Order: sequence, then C-alpha cells, then structure tokens
Amino acid sequence: MYSGKNGRELKKDEHAMNDKHFDDLLAAYLEGDISAEQLSELHRIVQSSEPWKQRFQEATRVHVLLRETLVEQVELQAIQQSPTQNEVRPSRHWTYAAIAVAAILLVSATIGYNAYHPHLDSTLEIGVCMSVSGSGETLVERGERLYQAIPNLPLQTGDQVICDANAQAMVRLADGSILSMEPGARLTLVSDSPEVILQQGEAFFEIAPRRPGMPAFQIRTGHSTVAVMGTVFSLVANDHTELKVYEGSVKLTRNSDKASVEVGSQQMASTGMASFAAEKLSHPPMEILTLTPTDDVTLDRGKPEHNQQLKVEGQRRIVYLRFEIPDRDGIRSARLRLTQNIDSGTGTLRYFLGDHADWSEDNLTEVGPPKRLTKVAERKGVVQRGQIIEVDVSDATRHPGPITIIMTLDKAHEDDIWFGSRESDTPPQLILRYLPGPLEKSYPPPKLSDPPV
Repeated sequence: MYSGKNGRELKKDEHAMNDKHFDDLLAAYLEGDISAEQLSELHRIVQSSEPWKQRFQEATRVHVLLRETLVEQVELQAIQQSPTQNEVRPSRHWTYAAIAVAAILLVSATIGYNAYHPHLDSTLEIGVCMSVSGSGETLVERGERLYQAIPNLPLQTGDQVICDANAQAMVRLADGSILSMEPGARLTLVSDSPEVILQQGEAFFEIAPRRPGMPAFQIRTGHSTVAVMGTVFSLVANDHTELKVYEGSVKLTRNSDKASVEVGSQQMASTGMASFAAEKLSHPPMEILTLTPTDDVTLDRGKPEHNQQLKVEGQRRIVYLRFEIPDRDGIRSARLRLTQNIDSGTGTLRYFLGDHADWSEDNLTEVGPPKRLTKVAERKGVVQRGQIIEVDVSDATRHPGPITIIMTLDKAHEDDIWFGSRESDTPPQLILRYLPGPLEKSYPPPKLSDPPV
C-alpha cells in the first residue's frame, strides 16, 4: 500500500498505472513534444506528490547532464576526424558510455552535496535574494533565527524577508517572478505554488505569466487576497490594503465580506474605500521603461559574429551590449533580461560595465572593444532551453548616456550558452524602473541572531 498526499491509500496496481502515466508525461516534456493540456496535468501531478516532484527534478538534471555529455563526445569525434573522412555518427558504445558517465556524475554530485550539506533541503528552495540596497539591513527569518540577507542567498518555503526603515530588497522566485520590497516591508514565502504573505509595508510585484493550467499567483495581506496570472502592480499593507496596477489585470478580494473587484492597467483599489471599486490612477508613482540594445555583438576570438545569437563561452566568445540610458532622475533599479536561444549550457555568467561606449556593431574591432571596468552582476547555474534569466545591473545605470555591458562565461565547449540578439524574436531587454522616494513610515528593526555556522 502507498500513502498519497491527501491521505488516501493507493493500491499497488493503481500506483503503478499512475507511475507509468507520469513517466509518459515526463518523457514528452523532456523531448519538447508536450501539449498545453499535458503540461497542465504534469504540473498538477508534480505539485500533488513530493516523490514525483523529486523524480521530476532528478530527471531534468539528468537530461541536461546527458545532453552535455553527448554533445562533448560528438564534438570530440568531429575534431578527431580528418576532412576526407565520411561523416561518422556516434556509435552505440559512445552513447552507452555517455549515459554511464552522466549517471555516475549525477550520483556523485548528489552524494557529495548530501555529505557536505546535510542540514539543507533543496526541495524547499523557492527563490533567491537578487539584491539588497540602502543604508539599513535586510534580514531573513528562518524558524527562530534571523540571518543577514545577501545577494544570491537561496530562499526557502516559510522564510520571512524583512527590510528595515532604510533598506530595500529584490527577490526572484523560481517561476521568474520578481518581488521588490520597499523600506519597512515584511513578507513571507508561503509555498512554491507560489503564495506570498505581505505582512506590512509596500512591495512591487512583476509576476511571470502563468502557463495554461497553472494556479494563480496569490498574495495575502491582513485584509485581502490578490490573485494574478502575470502582471505588474504594487501592494501596500497597513491599516488596509492598497493595490495599484501598472500592467495587466489583478483580482482583489476583501477578506471581511469576500467582495471582489478586477483592477486593470493604470487603475487602483483599496479595501479602505467605501465603494470598493477600481479607480483610475491620476499620478502613477511607477514607470517601467524597457530598452533594447542599440548595438550588440559577440566577439569570437576577437572577430565579430553577425547573426541572431549572442554566444558566450570561456575566453573564446565575449558578448558586448550597448544601451542608451535616458537623461532623467528617479531610476530606482535596472534589470538585464536575456532569453536562451538554441543552445543551453551552464556555468557562471558575469556582467561588467565597460570603460567606454564609443562603438557600434560595424566598428567594434576598429575602435577597440571596451575593457571591463567593474563587475555589476553575476549568475550561476544551468540555463535551460528557452529560459529567461534576469540580473540586477543597477550599478551600470547610475548616469545618463551610452553604456556598455560586457558578458562572460567561465565555462567552454559544450557548456557555452546562446542568447537571442536584438535582431532575433527574443532580444535583450534593459528594464528600468522609476519610483518615487522611499516611504517615510519607519519600523523598528528586529534583533539579529548569530550567523549560521
């Protein structure tokens, strides 16, 4: 007998049937041949069972690792071939060897991780702290302890993120949603559905679009529940809940009487309003400006590539992006968004501010490529097929005018990554957010516990 998440016991034959159906859906997902209905069903199954969730995570890791191993073997054979030889396909022995290597690497990595990190449960990680700013402190309350928030700190289910009166923080969730916390804000990451509780203060939400069949993103306050399917809005939680929507549409439900209202783009609503209806924003306090590069190019061993891909790889391929920052005050943050195109990979992506921006795609090698001035962002890990990644590059946009952002990758060969260029259907985007000054209301900072050992 098997015990399901809902407490119902499953017979062995019923479990085996469900197991086979799960394997079929998983195979379709990994092969990229899955319909919207199947994707929705797979998401429901993964969320309903912790063992199936773990199997899904392990299978996707094996898939990426096996692909990289097979590509390496094919490239190695191609190098060893002479130009006069006929095309040689990877032999079955090579394939079996690659599978064995992938399995050994995955098992070794798992054993090593568990040996050195027995206190961490990776299944609980649902986000990461992208950045912290301001003169105050941002803390993470985990259980009975408080820890200092730092960039790239993994966040787990149940974590409460706390900004004091002079601090701000930006959190990225596993689904790609961005939560920007203003001074005095406190929120709890309830689950990876995802669901968030905003206890107090103000936060800006940029919710990633939900795929068909996925549940709505929910934010709860003491007075209301917000359900969204992908949009941009701000939420203030104090004596009442105030919602301001800048893009898309948001459903706001008042807890006291379960009354609901749909709030559209450039509208607002508040649980403290007698009418509880959507009203037009007279002076939107936030503006989002999305820029595409005026120029972008890959230098492959010092020579420019002119195509729809930006390829980054070790010391061989380096990417240069040029943006024009408008001359205006109030830029609170800037995020660089890139979309993987054709070739996935892994490693540490590093982003630098260039020492000049006097170049174009046509004359980059003539005037000399910019040198790396300061590092402004970093991202580690796998970039999968079609994945959208974002990094905070606010330090590169402090002054108006042209800027150069240089992107490198520490890995080479099969680990290289290709992103869409400005000529592609998925161009790079620099997302500037203009916000008013920080909130005047202050909250006393909590007492900080000793850092974890």
